[in-house]
Amino acid sequence: MTKKIKFIEAAFEMGAATPGAKLGPGALSEAILNASPALLNGAEKETLLQDNPITITFNNTPFAFHIHAIYRSVNLLAASVEKALSENYFPVVFSGDHSNAIGTVTGITDACPDKKIGVFWVDAHLDLHSPYTTPSGNMHGMAVKALLPDNISNYQKNELNPETITFWSKIKKSGRRELTPKILPQHIVFIGTRDYEEEEWALVKTLNIRIYTPDDIRKKGMQQILNESLEYLQDCDMLYTSFDVDSMDPSISAGTGTPSPDGLSYNDAELVFKILLPHPKTVAFEISEINPLLDNDHSMPKAVAQLLASAL
Repeated sequence: MTKKIKFIEAAFEMGAATPGAKLGPGALSEAILNASPALLNGAEKETLLQDNPITITFNNTPFAFHIHAIYRSVNLLAASVEKALSENYFPVVFSGDHSNAIGTVTGITDACPDKKIGVFWVDAHLDLHSPYTTPSGNMHGMAVKALLPDNISNYQKNELNPETITFWSKIKKSGRRELTPKILPQHIVFIGTRDYEEEEWALVKTLNIRIYTPDDIRKKGMQQILNESLEYLQDCDMLYTSFDVDSMDPSISAGTGTPSPDGLSYNDAELVFKILLPHPKTVAFEISEINPLLDNDHSMPKAVAQLLASAL
């Protein structure tokens, strides 16, 4: 791979329910340094840290915990990604929880506002909730919905106060250009999805979003699915992959906050890295949701470091 890489550690975990994800980016960098130091030697690197303790209250937004702080972190990451792209770097983002992906995509749209962005969302979950539908209030389950156009759902169940409504609108308009939507439903492909709520699945059907489940992967194989997906997104000008480690089976991905059975095998994940990361249209790649506090032997960052090494 000949792209000039910049590693960005986004050590933010406010969107997750389980503490520890903010330590994931550092743990992954350490695992790479131990296993494949050549990947980091001489590479540009930036670390973004959350306020600790979080100084902005979240008690007034029970259906969007920490939304004020997440709005700040999203914009910090967006500015970092935009700057990297403007300097002709290829951002490889190590993020805490998956709400950070809002910032990564925002940075791409700020840098390239006239381009169509195709998104590979490799994840056990759909992340298509909003404050109106969330059963938990955790914003890592809202990342994709924050990037898409506003769509009325028949499944809205939460009554939001004005503060939540205001900051949800701010999240959707995050970034220097305040563009919304960031992506279109026909420009996203979900891979490995198997854990979702009725409200999210209804949105998939309403918007006709492309999705590949574990059954699809078993029937077709990951190589064919990636080939089909690249063809499906061929009209997009650029590609971005968001890889949540809980997309992998818990036998590999124990060190994450929301593991789900029947996930990707290591070989499946390796194909995702080897095919999508060096693809000529790919402009950014993100790895999210490593939680070292749930992983006694650090097997999770070690496995992901091997995946990166195989692709880079």
